[in-house]
Amino acid sequence: MIKHKKLKTVTLTLAATLLVSVAIPTNVSFAATSEGRTQDEIINSVFSKFGWTWNNGTADVKSETKTKEKKDSKSNKEKEKSNKEKEKRNDNTEGSTTTAEKDTKDTNDGQATTAVADTIITTGEKYLGTPYQFGARSGQTSTFDCSSFVQHVYSKNGISLPRSSREQATVGTTVSMNNLQKGDLIFTTTSSSGSTIGHVGIYAGNGKVLHTYGPGGVRYDNFDGWLKAGFVTAKRVIK
Repeated sequence: MIKHKKLKTVTLTLAATLLVSVAIPTNVSFAATSEGRTQDEIINSVFSKFGWTWNNGTADVKSETKTKEKKDSKSNKEKEKSNKEKEKRNDNTEGSTTTAEKDTKDTNDGQATTAVADTIITTGEKYLGTPYQFGARSGQTSTFDCSSFVQHVYSKNGISLPRSSREQATVGTTVSMNNLQKGDLIFTTTSSSGSTIGHVGIYAGNGKVLHTYGPGGVRYDNFDGWLKAGFVTAKRVIK
């Protein structure tokens, strides 16, 4: 770069000498000298039109080079700043898009789960009043016990569950009593099961449980009462 600048300076100096000899005739030079202007002043006047200076027989192009370098540096900084701002906007856009997509997915998943739960409850309601029979055979619909009822209703909606209430309590995702949602399975004790699981019902929302147990068969009962008192765990099997 330094050699290039020196070569440019020498070239311009030679060119300047030729330019002055051509552009400034002898009579003009003499007249100008008579008027009190030196030859260097005349040359410098000519050079100033090109943005250069003439300094004791040497063409000075440093100011031009510095100005160009300064402009190039400023241009590069502006481009760099513009690129960074563009990248930042892209990052923000991508982040917003990702968040929006996640929110949309969560909303869609929640709506799908609710729809399945509603269908399960509707299926179970078809058997309201069906008599209770302990140990009822899987697949029969003339009588149910608590776990065969749950197994049948969920199988009608594409969800396979084990036969007994204790086995059913081993599948799905555990949820707390305070986070129950429609379609969750509630497992409780009974007077004959002691502290272990002896009963299962379907949480139907609004504090109601759809299940079958004893006289009355398939019915709705309030969760508050013996079901809540004997609560052991709850499972979410709807995906």
